[in-house]
Amino acid sequence: MKYIILFLIVASHSLCFGQFTKVKRVVDGDTFVTESGERVRLIGINAPEMKDFYGIEAKEHLAELIEGRDIELTSDHKSKDRDRYSRLLRYVVLSGVDINEQMIREGYAYALLKFRFDRAAVYTDAEAEAKDQLLGMWKYTEAERNEPQNIPVTTPISNITQIDLYENRYVIGGLVIMFIILGINYRLRA
Repeated sequence: MKYIILFLIVASHSLCFGQFTKVKRVVDGDTFVTESGERVRLIGINAPEMKDFYGIEAKEHLAELIEGRDIELTSDHKSKDRDRYSRLLRYVVLSGVDINEQMIREGYAYALLKFRFDRAAVYTDAEAEAKDQLLGMWKYTEAERNEPQNIPVTTPISNITQIDLYENRYVIGGLVIMFIILGINYRLRA
């Protein structure tokens, strides 16, 4: 009986408080990879893409906040567990601070309101405050934010050896299927 109670306590803790993990690397302003290789997308925010205005700054800011640190990941009651790219959808908490909200509040991301999530009202207010205070990307005019960036997005030499199988799974799967078909075709001709 005491083992059942202990199991229930441990299970309820992970459901209520989330899971703890370490951030291995930040991919962009709203996505990162954990030490275990899990890709995580921050719920409720949308940071500019790397090729877009303020994309590099958003990535660097998120990296400054969480890269190499132990964080807590918590799920949302209204949103899905994963997005269409199989990334975990989570809130990131570091020392009691909601990092998703902080990215918006400091002007490095927008509130992503096209999907339902628990903290939509808080994130909307955070974005309004960042705009009012001209923080981050909001210190630039709309015309400046919409200008083409002409920033070449390249893979640094140090990252070439770190092949991300997740991003290349379709290419790898296609190659495997092609080799299987070629192998069957070769055997039929022999």
